[in-house]
Amino acid sequence: MTAATRWTHEARRCGRQAFLLPVLAALLAYLTSTTGSGAGMLLGRSLLSCALPAATALACAAVVAREQLLELHLSLPTRYPLAVARRLSWPVTVAALAAGVLVTLLALTGPREFDPAAVLLELAGLTVLLSGVAVWATVRFGSAAPATGLVVAAVLAKLMLVDRIVPDGTAQALLALPAGALLTVRALRALEPGRAGARLDRGTAPYTSDGET
Repeated sequence: MTAATRWTHEARRCGRQAFLLPVLAALLAYLTSTTGSGAGMLLGRSLLSCALPAATALACAAVVAREQLLELHLSLPTRYPLAVARRLSWPVTVAALAAGVLVTLLALTGPREFDPAAVLLELAGLTVLLSGVAVWATVRFGSAAPATGLVVAAVLAKLMLVDRIVPDGTAQALLALPAGALLTVRALRALEPGRAGARLDRGTAPYTSDGET
């Protein structure tokens, strides 16, 4: 299998949500950010900071939970965590491109005080954090449902609490980036053959070969 074939295969294994969710979230954030009313501006700021990161996190959780042949993957020469990392790179790449287009459009059509670099950094930090939380929760609990709940809780905590305590988006991003990266690394390590096999024996792996949860 060539590199191009391998990456194409992993893209198909991700499912459509890995590509659609970040794009739709970026489109929604742009449309609401260009609304002129006061309520619309408040909603736009909230969606601008959270919609794309949350959608990317949900896409990552769906990618991890989508695997239905865990026992087969654990028997292959290619390490399963590496295969999952390749799959996760697809929604992350789509989200990065969507964020770039979103920020560029807002820089061209938005208010003069719009800071593209600060917004990109804030988006990157929250995306890495929420995606790390989603991947860790999916691996830990064997389902995307707990990941969805944690992502929603994290977004609400940011909007209602963290933004008031640490209003600087750059500072938030600098704290979120290493935390999210650490959670992702821990989740991928938990998918190593020995650990994943132990989880499978206990019946807590995401899926078995017959497709049952």
